[in-house]
Amino acid sequence: MPFARQLSHALKTRIMLHSRQAKVAHFHSLFRPGMTVLDVGVTAKDDPSSLGPKNYLLKTYPYAPETYTGLGVHDLDALQRAYPRMRFVRYDGRRMPFDDGEFDWVFSNAVIEHVGDRDEQLSFLNEMLRVGRYVFFTTPSKYFPIETHTSVPFLHWNDRLFDKWLWKHKPKWRAKTSLWLLSAADVRELLRRSTAIDYALHRNRVLLWPMTMTIVASRFAEVPSRAKAARRAPRKMAAAPAAAADRSIHTDRPVVETRRT
Repeated sequence: MPFARQLSHALKTRIMLHSRQAKVAHFHSLFRPGMTVLDVGVTAKDDPSSLGPKNYLLKTYPYAPETYTGLGVHDLDALQRAYPRMRFVRYDGRRMPFDDGEFDWVFSNAVIEHVGDRDEQLSFLNEMLRVGRYVFFTTPSKYFPIETHTSVPFLHWNDRLFDKWLWKHKPKWRAKTSLWLLSAADVRELLRRSTAIDYALHRNRVLLWPMTMTIVASRFAEVPSRAKAARRAPRKMAAAPAAAADRSIHTDRPVVETRRT
């Protein structure tokens, strides 16, 4: 691998790791010991001993292992051997094999853009909302200048041109592994069509440009988001400028919209 490509890969990995660290820290700020979580989209294509960005919630999970369940579409036997006190379930990528509201939280990092077109994304979102009381999911922002999966700049802003380029240069992202990017407007439209009654959308920035989005949603109750806490107690938030400054590195003022059935 040429040096320039190695450097680019190392930089991309570092940015991805930093991004996932920030998102998992956000999740932990909402999660409480004793709660249960379903981690949707775990992969066996990773070294459990590494601290790379894959399976980051699993690798850094600080709570009782019995409260964690990993869900994926591949064989997860290797993960089960590496984490014998945790539970891992393989499924077909459609209906999740769990009861309604079985988990306190569903966590899913950068999976929804891979499940198919908008209707399939809606089905995936509704399944997460069905099995968890609260859902925390993330996805890359379509309008970040560099497409994070292919490292192509700007072309992904045009669906037709990007689709043509993918079929020619990266056919696996169409024929094998789906890649359907979402903008903030796309996410809001999915949530509007979903069973969610409340949600909060956070934009996670790199160099002031939204790189990814984090969404906290529920079909059962009002979401316990940082955004709502900030709006209810502005004086308390102002009393902690250091914490607020740290968060501003990763997220701007979130867009918070509420919908009740």
